[in-house]
Amino acid sequence: MKINEKLLKSLSEINYLRAENVERYRVIIRYFYEEYEKIHYWMHKEDVYETMIQTGLFPDYTLELCQSDLGQLTEWKNLIAMQDTTKVLTIEEFKNRKYRYQLSDYTIEIERMMIRLENLEVEGASLEPSLLERIHKRICEIKEISQKDISEVSIWWNDLNNDFIRLNRNYQD
Repeated sequence: MKINEKLLKSLSEINYLRAENVERYRVIIRYFYEEYEKIHYWMHKEDVYETMIQTGLFPDYTLELCQSDLGQLTEWKNLIAMQDTTKVLTIEEFKNRKYRYQLSDYTIEIERMMIRLENLEVEGASLEPSLLERIHKRICEIKEISQKDISEVSIWWNDLNNDFIRLNRNYQD
């Protein structure tokens, strides 16, 4: 085994998955990720706040709480903050720093993994009675299928084989 610095360093980027406010952090990160997938990389706190309110999950959510959440996610390196100077007209506006936020590369990969894990959960790890019934039905068709043309036999065989593969995968899970 090759051990290097990256293996030994702690990952602050995963803190949002086990933090006290995990529900809010997960929704915020998923929002950023979905926008990232639409090639909309930078978001303002107002965008995040509006999304959080629209979910209906956080009725007492405030703009100040949103700013605090974004600050915490930035501290954990999930988000990259950049001062937005595009609409600054005065020195006072510049001092009142408005930020845009973007997902970090690590967080993008973590969120991709989370989506894969969520989908694994949907597939489940149990033997499906319908799958066993389908295999039984296909095996009972063996005499009839032997009279069919080669293309129908091929389809039948592929379906049966795929069902066995799926059965084996579910059994291993």
